Amino acid sequence: MNLKRPVSFVYYRALVFFMLIGFAAALLAQPKIALIIDDMGEQQALGVAALRLPGAVTYSFLPFAPYTQQLAEMAYFQGRELMLHIPMQAIKPEEWESAELTTSMSHSELTKLLQAQLRQVPYIAGVNNHKGSLLTQNYASMQQVMQVLTDTYGNGLYFIDSQTTVQSVARQVALEFGISSRARDIFLDHDDPDMTIIRQQFRKLIVLARRQGSALGIAHPRPNTLKVLQDELYKMATYGVQLVPASTLTRRSVGAVGTNRREYSQKNSQSVKENVTPIGEYDIF
Repeated sequence: MNLKRPVSFVYYRALVFFMLIGFAAALLAQPKIALIIDDMGEQQALGVAALRLPGAVTYSFLPFAPYTQQLAEMAYFQGRELMLHIPMQAIKPEEWESAELTTSMSHSELTKLLQAQLRQVPYIAGVNNHKGSLLTQNYASMQQVMQVLTDTYGNGLYFIDSQTTVQSVARQVALEFGISSRARDIFLDHDDPDMTIIRQQFRKLIVLARRQGSALGIAHPRPNTLKVLQDELYKMATYGVQLVPASTLTRRSVGAVGTNRREYSQKNSQSVKENVTPIGEYDIF
């Protein structure tokens, strides 16, 4: 009995194999965007609507918000990536919020509050700052934040710098602690604009991803924003861009960093211009 397979069958399998390799390579080379929906947990209906967005959207939850636990459970069982949205001190006193990390806190006070915040949101893969234009400029304060994160999760969490100020050192400090990190590229809905502006911002995110290979956007669970995203996220294949979880766009710095931490803290932590609202301030977030 002849057990040899027809030559055409062998060629067919080889063709399929190389097609799959080519498809995988094209997918890896495709520009990528990550989209984080901040401020989750404050409003139930808008939070549920945000969780209906298609694709690998990432959701960042405020600790102690009334619907955080409920919506976080829903997001987790949908297979979404979750983050903690850490309230941090802003430059403007009127932007104060309860349960925020501040530059005046002692090490033990900041540690206790941040640990409590971390316990509020289950299943998190990463964190980012809510407001924080003052705290994220302060090297010593950000060292304390990263120390708590590494003490609690090792290097298991990533840190996204929302960049509510151009003076932020948050991403730099995260990398020095061996924490995977990335900075926000574009806010889609700063100051709650109309749908035309939100759509323009989303298209800018696409263009930026094509130019540099990837881009990270932040938006919020607001009616106009959700309407635009429900439409735009279905067009990702048309745009030739892949939507990925925020963790996909983070990277970790390697190398010895302990001495660098101490030197920077001693030389520069007092020289940061903490009393000036810099260009690029977005503290309403």
